[in-house]
Amino acid sequence: MTNLYQSRKFPSAVPLAVLYTHELSLIEENSYHQKLWQGMSNRAEELGFKLEKFCLNRKITGKRMTQILTARGINGVIIPPLLRAGGHLSLDWEQFSVLALGYSLLSPNFHRVCPNQYQGIRTVMRQLKHVGFSRPGMVLMNESDLRTAHLWSSGFYGFEHAVKKTGIIPVLEYVNSDKGTVMEWYRKYTPDVIIGSEPDVLELFRSAGLKIPEEVGFVTLSRWSSENSIAGIDENEEMLGRAAIEQLVHLVYYNQRGCPECPYVIQVPCKWGAGITIRK
Repeated sequence: MTNLYQSRKFPSAVPLAVLYTHELSLIEENSYHQKLWQGMSNRAEELGFKLEKFCLNRKITGKRMTQILTARGINGVIIPPLLRAGGHLSLDWEQFSVLALGYSLLSPNFHRVCPNQYQGIRTVMRQLKHVGFSRPGMVLMNESDLRTAHLWSSGFYGFEHAVKKTGIIPVLEYVNSDKGTVMEWYRKYTPDVIIGSEPDVLELFRSAGLKIPEEVGFVTLSRWSSENSIAGIDENEEMLGRAAIEQLVHLVYYNQRGCPECPYVIQVPCKWGAGITIRK
């Protein structure tokens, strides 16, 4: 009877860590990270795991974070997109199975799950060509192209070069507050539709007096919500989170720890979302 009773008891959920370099309060205000978390936590629960959030900042060294994680019995770690692109994290990685989300972590080079941003920008270009736009221009935040391993700009230039040999508008990289540079670029090249890396850049053009979509169309590459009616790409954040958990669990089950000799990248397709910021 004791054996029967023990076999019917539910085992406690195995803990996994999500290691942020942002303050956790910033994560809770960011819809992109919230959707990622939702996808990760739902899939973890389905597979018998539980997620715990940790914040690695200047107050906590990599050595101390290693001690915290091992003391809690955690041997699986997900690293979401970092606050700044091209980052490096120093923990005793041989203690953990590790998976990174996106390309912002430069070193160490772990297995990754990423949105298929090259497919995403080419989907945008096909949609714009289909409704009649012929002079697309791309405006990227200064870190956005680095954060996406230059996939957005590569896809833009590749598509444009395939359909026309001259008249390609150069991609503009800008700092968030540099409104003057953005408007100077717009007046010089006069695109008929603007592709932006962030939804916020739309307000920059509107504040400069441009009528969207009457004077110029706008498409975002990070359409975090359909509620704001901005046309663009949905990076499928919840599915991204679910895929990350599935791959991390695979690494944990097979006890694959530390930096892999041959890191792989799993890409999750992006989706097109219609909106009122473009018209035929």
